[in-house]
Amino acid sequence: MDPRYRIPPLSALNAFVAFARTGGIRRAATELRVDHAAISRHIRDLELSLGITLRDRATGNLTQAGHTYYDRIAPLLDGLATATADMRNRTPPLTVTCAHGFAYHWLLPRLYAFRKSHPHMEVLLRSVDASAAFHVSGVESANHAQIGYVREGSTTPEPRTIRHMAIARPPVFPVASPQCIQALGGQPRTTQDLLNAPLLHEEDDTEWQRWFAAQGVNASTIPTAGRLWQAHITLAAARAGEGIALGNPFLLGDDLLSGRLLRVQPTQTPLKETPLGAYVLRASEQMWEKPTLRTFRDWLMEQVAQEVDNTLHPPA
Repeated sequence: MDPRYRIPPLSALNAFVAFARTGGIRRAATELRVDHAAISRHIRDLELSLGITLRDRATGNLTQAGHTYYDRIAPLLDGLATATADMRNRTPPLTVTCAHGFAYHWLLPRLYAFRKSHPHMEVLLRSVDASAAFHVSGVESANHAQIGYVREGSTTPEPRTIRHMAIARPPVFPVASPQCIQALGGQPRTTQDLLNAPLLHEEDDTEWQRWFAAQGVNASTIPTAGRLWQAHITLAAARAGEGIALGNPFLLGDDLLSGRLLRVQPTQTPLKETPLGAYVLRASEQMWEKPTLRTFRDWLMEQVAQEVDNTLHPPA
């Protein structure tokens, strides 16, 4: 065989894909039921085989080359798994794609319980760019579902072959680290005062514009303490004390309970509950009523209902 077409060992590819999908060496090791040192070794061997760096050792994140390679090989490995399951007359795995923040902070911590309750059903979780379109994501649509965030007022129509349903419409509110609030001299007096605070943006100021409008504040110009890529990165900057970010319960994990982040609460102008969009589950028509997705959908709605109840009635 031409050396150019020799693929690396599947064990190394599986370890790399698990790391990219879960966002951590130890999480990948837990998913594959191996020692975390084995994951590190497989990724290192894969980098040597390819002659490129896939993982930034300083940050622990994928490099740009790592993202590109993952996007190319993950669908191929998913296809191989599906083909193998078909040959064994087994139920093929359900691939669920969703934005990084929702995947890491809300869905991933709950998947262990799902797998324990449904040991014969395999779910592959793929985190993707929040703006990735469902129908061009590169995953086999016959066994694929997506959870995406749709802003209110979106005019982008769903393809006719796609079924969808809203699973949650969470409130959005400003949060900051205790150090940031202390540096600001305490909680702001009014909502208007936030326009003088360091506000962290996603790609643009759309979310802040919509949030201020819902609060009845005229904000023609939104100051920025930094423009970041997505909501989960904006919240990471807030945890580091760089400014105030907008968040919702599905992205915050246990940040509020642990005290890493605090709600920003103006002392004289109470904030209004402000949903700015909804999390939506999508799948192809042929997939929508399959037992695997129906089981996952029912479980997902139960988990969302518990999240909503905890948001309305937080533990004392």
